[in-house]
Amino acid sequence: MNTIRVGLLAALLALQGCSTLKTPEIVPADPESLTEWSVEGSVLIKDGKGKQETFFEYKNINGEYEIAVRPDSPVGKTGAVVKGREGEPESITVEAQNPKAEQIATAIKETLPVDNMSYWLRALPATDGADLEQDEDTVTAMKDDGWKIEYDDYMQISRYRLPERLEMKKSDTQVKINLVRAETGFLSSPCPANYIPKGESSIENYGSGDVVRDLVPPTGEAPLPRWIDSQDFCRQLIKLHGKVPDPRVGLFGPGSMFWKLTEPATPAGMGAGRALLLQTAHPWITAGIDDHSIVRYDPVERARRTFVGINTIVYGSMPQVMLAANTIHKSHIEIKGKMGYDSGAFKEGSEYRANEVAAMIWVHATLWETIVMMYEKFNDPLTQAEKDRFYEETKLFAMVFGIPDSALPRTWNEFMDYNQSMWYSPQLTVTANARGLKEDLFDARSIWLVLPLWIQEVVTSVTLPPPVAEGYGMKPGTLDRFNYTWMMASAGLFDWIMPDAIRSNPIKFEAEARLRGERAGFMTRRVLKTGLGNDRLVN
Repeated sequence: MNTIRVGLLAALLALQGCSTLKTPEIVPADPESLTEWSVEGSVLIKDGKGKQETFFEYKNINGEYEIAVRPDSPVGKTGAVVKGREGEPESITVEAQNPKAEQIATAIKETLPVDNMSYWLRALPATDGADLEQDEDTVTAMKDDGWKIEYDDYMQISRYRLPERLEMKKSDTQVKINLVRAETGFLSSPCPANYIPKGESSIENYGSGDVVRDLVPPTGEAPLPRWIDSQDFCRQLIKLHGKVPDPRVGLFGPGSMFWKLTEPATPAGMGAGRALLLQTAHPWITAGIDDHSIVRYDPVERARRTFVGINTIVYGSMPQVMLAANTIHKSHIEIKGKMGYDSGAFKEGSEYRANEVAAMIWVHATLWETIVMMYEKFNDPLTQAEKDRFYEETKLFAMVFGIPDSALPRTWNEFMDYNQSMWYSPQLTVTANARGLKEDLFDARSIWLVLPLWIQEVVTSVTLPPPVAEGYGMKPGTLDRFNYTWMMASAGLFDWIMPDAIRSNPIKFEAEARLRGERAGFMTRRVLKTGLGNDRLVN
């Protein structure tokens, strides 16, 4: 089973443009730089008075900390809170809702050096006299303020390495802390401090009221560009943040159409090539890749980033979604330039930017139209109500990138009108550089990828809209259609035979573990480690 699931994630990455599996080296960041962070898990305290055990969440925002005590379950109702401020032990207080939780919280306050925990939970010394034992750059043990702390295992959260297990001893007091997950930012606001929006939005309330006509002018000209700056981006994140009732669940959660459509791995994998070639048929996208992207030099890393970004937004908690949003926006700021040649609706010398409304809407459209089309090929057709509900959810996804609701087609049917208008519009003009990207995409540089990339190329050629397929020189023939038929049937049989644990997106299992307040299972972590270089993404 392990081999099959590792192979599945490998294939998903391959079908998103990579040519060999390689995991990136993560450069760790200093945990002392964290200003907003939290960890959660369980704590066991033994001393001469007896034993206390509870689930807890420790949260620290700019030195103000609180420990939420949850005696009954890791995601249960908070029964008591221990509050304080770093460097001010006298500020520590206990607020309780019931006697059981109050007893545990009081034991934490009186037994633990609560003020030091801000440091020790990050494997940092709390005093100048601390004595550290290290294995290369990892703290394995520490003597500090009269306590002996031993660290066993670390978890990689974004660029930070934080402890998973701690054992603390002082005299007859013994403390065991088991941490299952952490957040490393965006707990108090969806925007960095310097992103406070000011003034009027420059991208909302624009156009004639006919969104499709504005995005695809019937004259064949390019739409009037609207640049998303940091102010507009933050404004959308603030709106989005207010729409989500439970930060742990994130944007969508169980029962959402996003989770339903992205849970089976086969539709997304089989449609990845189609979505990518629809994107690169837009001359701005190709120009941005040519001038800025690493895809030609390191397609694996580009595929990994895409996979990580999309799945974090779909399955992550709200702090994780906000981190992904800000990371992507910041990277997009650097992607700008001028067209070096005439290409369809876009003239030589005209400016392009990644953070532009119409271009970003097209990238999003290729993903959601493709996933619905491929899902319906492998599963029952979606009802109109399901498509409408999914489309409303995609508007939240668009807001993550700073795209305002007013710029988007209003309904699923209008969205499909937009897609079909784009397919036959000069805004999609396959350039020589785009055809080169197509050759790179299907160039199997590893013997293990010859078959999956051939399958991907055939499926892509048959499912691309005719004018786009012709532009890439991929107009399907009789043999292509024959191969497509048996390939899709074989993939459908795979989905029918295999259990959910094998045919499903592993990120879904990780997200479900987060909702239970648990670590993801060993198999899920192993698959993620093999495919992404880290055994955590949304937990």
